[in-house]
Amino acid sequence: MEAGKDAAPAPPRSPKKSEVYKKQLLHRTASMDPVWQAATMQMAKMKSARVLRVRRYRIEQGMTCFALVSVAATIVAMQFQVVSFTHVVDVSALRSESIVFVFRTVVSACTFILIGLILYRADTVCKLRIITYRLPPHTKFYHVSAGLLLKILVEVAIVSLHVPPTWSRAYVDTRFMSGSLFNTTTLTMYCPDASHQLKGAFCYDDLPWHSSQLDVVVFLRLYMLFRWLRHRLGFESVDIEWLGTEWHVQTQSLAFTAKYMFHQHPVRFAVAAFATTWVFASVVVEFFEHAINADIDSNVEAFWLLVLTMSTAGLGSTPPKSFQGQVAIALGGIVGGAVINALITTVLIESLRVTDAEESVLDTLLTRNVQTDHQVAAIHVLEVDGLLGHATVQFSRESSHRWCLWCNG
Repeated sequence: MEAGKDAAPAPPRSPKKSEVYKKQLLHRTASMDPVWQAATMQMAKMKSARVLRVRRYRIEQGMTCFALVSVAATIVAMQFQVVSFTHVVDVSALRSESIVFVFRTVVSACTFILIGLILYRADTVCKLRIITYRLPPHTKFYHVSAGLLLKILVEVAIVSLHVPPTWSRAYVDTRFMSGSLFNTTTLTMYCPDASHQLKGAFCYDDLPWHSSQLDVVVFLRLYMLFRWLRHRLGFESVDIEWLGTEWHVQTQSLAFTAKYMFHQHPVRFAVAAFATTWVFASVVVEFFEHAINADIDSNVEAFWLLVLTMSTAGLGSTPPKSFQGQVAIALGGIVGGAVINALITTVLIESLRVTDAEESVLDTLLTRNVQTDHQVAAIHVLEVDGLLGHATVQFSRESSHRWCLWCNG
């Protein structure tokens, strides 16, 4: 072979798909293809919408965390005031005013953070609606046309309700307690309870209450748990929003979330709702009554009182005296009683409903019993028919025998 002979040319190589796609993308980008531009813009908007949804979820997670922190700080401050007043635990070494001030400062800090998160969430929701073509461009969340202004004001008002750390006032509420009684011996009017004041023909009592009782308004922030629950249930997804728009259902409302939970998870939702109402209502009633009612100055007594009220068994041996306590136990009893009744009527009675499979089994058993009864009846008929036939044959034989004897005679 000749050493200087040229080598054979290499066979043609097919280009890679990635290179072809890259060239096509560069060509379409360079040529400013309208279809390509529209697709690129749509993909960018879809990505932005996803980013905004994730941001909204993170914001609502933060709102839920700060709301729970503020509620927990309020409960601890309330319980510390109850313990320091009733002396159940010796806390003389601690300065109760300083501890309450610290917890109220935590609540105030959470309040400012929550207000900022509410505005940040409203701005995110507004941008999300603009990207999904539900609002015109250049719309701001504080514009009336955005449909968010009223919700923002309501949320800010609810979150802003709290007792400032430095505000401390004492009040006295003169309440009507009962009618007076007439003493026939002294011919004078008197009150059944010696501690009550007689004014005319009625008895009154001075019930002191402190401005710290207004701390209970912080419990209204628990509504933010429903937003976290909606995310856990998937109600914030695009398909659920589309279904709600198509069927005109407010899938983002608290009522829809509660209905879904009660229908899909009746036992867990009813138990959770009952436990939440029971605990928070008991804490509130105890905090309202511990200074004026010695029979409701502990958690156990408040828990027992709420259970009796929720089960419609009555108010126990000692009802609340203050107006605040009566309102709290009435609301707790109404909500808790409704949950208990719903639990009984929906969960327990529904559990006794016969399913389709059980109905098939019951129908089979009923059919088998009917067939067995028919067989037993047929056997009785055959037995009776056999007895009648045997009696007829016997009677015929006896008649024939007698006829023969008469003829032979």
